[in-house]
Amino acid sequence: MTGIFEEKALLTAEKVAEVLGVKPSTIMKWVYEKKIPFVKFGEGKKSIVMFNPKRLNRWVEENSHEPESENEKQKRHEKSKKTNRKVLEQFNNAVANI
Repeated sequence: MTGIFEEKALLTAEKVAEVLGVKPSTIMKWVYEKKIPFVKFGEGKKSIVMFNPKRLNRWVEENSHEPESENEKQKRHEKSKKTNRKVLEQFNNAVANI
């Protein structure tokens, strides 16, 4: 698999940030929130966090979204309208039974 991360060695937060166009602090925030795959060596403040490029490529792919077609937008809108009607009906029934 090829992707935006081509190196074979583990990467630092600085390198990942550079490739993704964000600050290293953002990468570390994502690590803390467990939003990005990482490898951790050690415990506590002396731990080292690194990143597997193959796993990062998969993560980028998994988090990539294609633009929604007009047909998909219409289907989502219709589904939302049906759900809203159902919720409103349930609410009205609950109020009527009070």
